[in-house]
Amino acid sequence: MKDCLVILAGSPRGGEKTWESMYKYVLNHLDADLAICCSDKWDQNISLFRKANYVWTFEEMDNYFDYYNEHFNGSWREYLDTGKDTGLLTSGSVHFVFKDMIRKNYLNILHQYKYIIYTRFDQYYVDYHPQPAENNIYIPEGEDYKGICDRHAVFPSELSRDFLGICEFIDTADATREVPIFNNCETTFKNHMNKVGLINKIKRFDRAQFTSNLKGEHTNWRVAKYKVLFTKNLMIKYPGEFMMSFNNLIKKYGLYTSITKESVLTLNYLYLRFKISFGKLIPVNIKKIYKNLDS
Repeated sequence: MKDCLVILAGSPRGGEKTWESMYKYVLNHLDADLAICCSDKWDQNISLFRKANYVWTFEEMDNYFDYYNEHFNGSWREYLDTGKDTGLLTSGSVHFVFKDMIRKNYLNILHQYKYIIYTRFDQYYVDYHPQPAENNIYIPEGEDYKGICDRHAVFPSELSRDFLGICEFIDTADATREVPIFNNCETTFKNHMNKVGLINKIKRFDRAQFTSNLKGEHTNWRVAKYKVLFTKNLMIKYPGEFMMSFNNLIKKYGLYTSITKESVLTLNYLYLRFKISFGKLIPVNIKKIYKNLDS
């Protein structure tokens, strides 16, 4: 049995280019097995289903709150309603369910591996994933939004039950009493990690991935607005992730090697850097004029 299991949970978004980056920089690099967890509405002819060692599908739900009503009877709805405008209610409520399903049904499989990489389908990687090590939880730097980024984590399988127990956490009266003023997925994840005693195990590593979308692809929260030039329909969902990943890549390898390694994406990075730098030189009133002309 291999040391590492990569779990992709949620909606298979991002497209084949995104998944090819995961095969190259994560799955093949770490010689890891792959599990995918999604509803049965997705096209099973995509490469993910052929690559996966485990396919955990369930019947598509019209309303994910039905899952909570069936499995929980505490204050989960009151808690989720505190994040109506932050993505917690619309997005967090869905991806919390995936964690709970895996926790309830597949811990026996997770415990066959030394390390788990729990992540999303839409993570586009630009460099090799670090090797898991020690008894820590590793999370990429950045995108914390007053909490801790919850899009990607590496942890020892022995911590799986606690790590995946976020639905149990939000169903408690304690969680509802201790809601922060700005409550979102990231603050909820941080508070959950603190409650189960894992917060001190979290270590950060240099980001080498960004969240992608295909143009027109459905999303429960943030709509991607930045197209990757020289591609057909690849989009950048969170520009900060993208820029941070390439800052790290160029710092590690240098500009020339970065261009040879990821030519199209590096050129997009340089273009965005130019726009950011050039934009600082333009007076605010002229920017407003150009914005009105474009609208």
